[in-house]
Amino acid sequence: MSLLPPNSLQTKEMLDAFLSTSFNRFLQTKAIGDTIDPEHAKSLASALLAYVTSTENLNVAFQREIPDPETVPTNSDTSADDPLPAPSTKNTTPALTAFSSVGKVLSSRTTITHLKGARIIPYLDETSTALSVLNSPEAASYITNHNKDLDIENETILHMDNVVQKYSLAEDEMITNALGLLSGMKMEGAIPFKDFKTTLSTTRYLKGFYNSNKGDIYTLANFTIRGDHSQVAARVSNYYYYSQNLAFGNPKEQSIVDQQFLEIPNQHSAVLCQVYNFPSPLTNREAICNLCWKRISEKSIVVTYHPMTSHEKVEVKDGDSVIRASFHGAYLITQLDDGTTEVTWGVHLNFGGHLPKPLVHSFIIPNLNRVLSSFQAYFASYLTLSKCTVEDGKLLGEILVNQITAARKRGGWKKRAELGEVGVDEFLYISVAMRELLPLYPWFRSLLHEISLNHVKVVPTVTTALADMKDNDAINLAKGLSTIILANTEAGSAVDHWIAQNDALVDFKKEHPWMRPFFVQLAQYNLSTSNLGLRLRVFGGAVLSVIDLVTDIYMTVQFFNTDSQQGYGKINAVLIGLTIFIQILVAYAQNSKKLTHFLPDTACILTGFKPALDAYRVGSGVEKEEYQFLTPLAEMTVCKCTEFVFEAVPSSVVQIFALLLAKEKKLDALISIPVSAATIAFSSSMISYDFDTSPDKRHKNPAFYGYVPDKAISRAVCFFSLMAFTYAHVLLLTFSCALLAIMNPLYLIYFLSIDMALFFIFKIATRDFFYFVNLRGFVRFIVSLLMRFCAKIMANFTLMIQFLFSALLSVVASVIAVYAYSTHYNPDDDSEKLDDTTLKITLASLYSVWLISAIFFIFSIKREYLQTFYSLDTTNEYDRKFWSRLRKDQDAEKAGVLRDHPNCYAGWGDELLKPWTLQNWDRWEEERPAWFTDAWVECVPNEFIPFDWRVKYKKTKGRVECQKTMFKRAASFKKHH
Repeated sequence: MSLLPPNSLQTKEMLDAFLSTSFNRFLQTKAIGDTIDPEHAKSLASALLAYVTSTENLNVAFQREIPDPETVPTNSDTSADDPLPAPSTKNTTPALTAFSSVGKVLSSRTTITHLKGARIIPYLDETSTALSVLNSPEAASYITNHNKDLDIENETILHMDNVVQKYSLAEDEMITNALGLLSGMKMEGAIPFKDFKTTLSTTRYLKGFYNSNKGDIYTLANFTIRGDHSQVAARVSNYYYYSQNLAFGNPKEQSIVDQQFLEIPNQHSAVLCQVYNFPSPLTNREAICNLCWKRISEKSIVVTYHPMTSHEKVEVKDGDSVIRASFHGAYLITQLDDGTTEVTWGVHLNFGGHLPKPLVHSFIIPNLNRVLSSFQAYFASYLTLSKCTVEDGKLLGEILVNQITAARKRGGWKKRAELGEVGVDEFLYISVAMRELLPLYPWFRSLLHEISLNHVKVVPTVTTALADMKDNDAINLAKGLSTIILANTEAGSAVDHWIAQNDALVDFKKEHPWMRPFFVQLAQYNLSTSNLGLRLRVFGGAVLSVIDLVTDIYMTVQFFNTDSQQGYGKINAVLIGLTIFIQILVAYAQNSKKLTHFLPDTACILTGFKPALDAYRVGSGVEKEEYQFLTPLAEMTVCKCTEFVFEAVPSSVVQIFALLLAKEKKLDALISIPVSAATIAFSSSMISYDFDTSPDKRHKNPAFYGYVPDKAISRAVCFFSLMAFTYAHVLLLTFSCALLAIMNPLYLIYFLSIDMALFFIFKIATRDFFYFVNLRGFVRFIVSLLMRFCAKIMANFTLMIQFLFSALLSVVASVIAVYAYSTHYNPDDDSEKLDDTTLKITLASLYSVWLISAIFFIFSIKREYLQTFYSLDTTNEYDRKFWSRLRKDQDAEKAGVLRDHPNCYAGWGDELLKPWTLQNWDRWEEERPAWFTDAWVECVPNEFIPFDWRVKYKKTKGRVECQKTMFKRAASFKKHH
């Protein structure tokens, strides 16, 4: 017998149809710890539907105590003031009985998921096994307040998904006007937008503009949330928040905005008052707005805020105590898939007139960033362990770092370690996924605690299996990560190294793929805050660079003070000036659209601290800005290569040349030359090491990058042998060049010219002269000539290790130079020739270091990558092999090949690239992936683009045809197809 009152729905068929759609997911749910019988669930759902239908006031129903069925009053016993009209006596008792059961299920904090696609949010449980191991002082109050919030949100979700709302014309007009704030193109056309600092990785953009004259603040943001769209909308449309995420909810931040509801006209709207507590001595601001939400489709809800000038419940206060503000905004919340929701947020704020710009940048903008961060973190905390993806791992890692950072702000430096552990406990407490993980791996808490301490100690490799891991093993793992971070520029490569050398972590990653990006965020935080990590790298880079610059300047001054060596001083001065000039040009090209970044870079270049600044940016994870064309790692590489080519190497040759000709060998010259060689060797080896261990490069091209081994000892041997190899190579080649120049400067010119000519002849013969950059005409020729020339000089004198022939060149050059110097050089009276014994000892020492370090290096790298050092593949062949190794889902990597010049894929592009683009172009136009930009489309050859899209882009073979011609071609195409 059905519990549904016969008058609630007209026919049984309508009920069955409704149950099969609206309550389909409800019928399949289970309670935590208990199983709901499907038939019982159906009865409960039917009764709930009947009760809602008869009262049309679910909001009041959830706030009202459910009476005992036997004592339910009749209509005559109900007061006229009672907001909950009682249903008819005839059919009330069964419905209220079942609804009471539903209420008991909800009130007992049982997780019932999905009514018509929405998710009833899970409650925190004070008795959870996972929580019993934690020690957060705010835990008890957080549970109580958190569950109060969820009562409100779960109630709102039911309204949004299962109760039909009726809207007045005024409400529809308010919603339409607010949606206009989401038109980014419209706003950008009227005012210039500036990018704010991004919050979490799920933020696609957060930009805004401040009109300093009128005080208008416009903000436009787009970000994704891991959750259901109804759940997100319920959070946005409620301000009765009792709990705050502990990373964003400290008392200072909570007091920024005080909010209260003034009136609740219906289930979908409310009038609220917001008081903005500005820093003293500024006057507080007060805003009254009408909040209204509306479901605009099955997967979209909009929540709007319309400003009001006054309300009867708001007192008219003295202008000195409060200033009226205006808040106009809209949230468009759309379900992308089962687990992700997109939020587009547009806001127009005015705090009653002009605000000082420092206040906007130090108070308003940080608050906007904090709102987005806390909002995304709130929903990420509800992710269950089984639903965590690789992308979620990065987000959870960012949240953990925020928790640790916020916790450490509560005390001084002496409590840094203790408060860091508190932040870890708070994160483990808040995250549903972590609460599920802890009973499976109790040692995970000790692992995070020790990583937060960031203690660097030499510890043995942990060989314990994952199933046998204990707290002590986890502590050793954490110390190992802190040690590995010191040897890496990028956090990702450090984590890869850490995982590879510990089998337990390899198994853990297989079970939980989100763990790698999660620990990358922690490693990045430790790298940027470590006393030894980033600071050692920055300090080391700064010291080496400054010492090199100081010794070069000192030697230049010494040359000028010596009558017979003033010409050397002029050469050194020109080299130093040329290097500084080129680095300033690179800095200007990188920051030409933001001179506030260009000027500090210029100051660092002039003082010799640019390498330290570059090391800091790379180590702290600074990302490339939109207006920049180089990543921090690429910028650091370009600056170092400029220093090598135009200053370090030529200056070393000049100094050795002057030293060999001088009758008196001074100590300062003997010190300056090895220092310059050591700087070149260290920087060159670090560039090679960083490029090979870069996770991004290993992911995109694993067949070329990856020769550096994974084990810690093997990595150390690989790096130091490479550095010694490079050091000996640099001294051998610069010494050989100096010997040739001493005999006759033309000999050195002949030697370098012949070597360069053979290189260009080889490139031309293999059709590999032109560089891959997608340029045209004479510009392409000039750029290719310069790039090939610089690459050859770099390979010759700094031993960029992927170029094996440059290593052999130093041996050939030294043999030729020493033989010619010993047998054919006869100095005049003013010069002194090295005796054969000194010459042989010098060369024997360098040869020994060169050979031994080369052997160690070859045996330390991974064997399968040995062929990459002597491969003769051209750019065309390299791109073809690169393409053939990519998977079908790697569209972004495949698209990168088309950014190169068409010659790079000539011969195989028609067979592989063209079918790929023609087949997928329509899909790309619909999905608009991040790499599918106008600049990329410009790089694609016309014949690789479907003809109808070519007409739309106005792209034809080699030129832009007039519109009339294009329409003719389009008509011809339609006629024949």
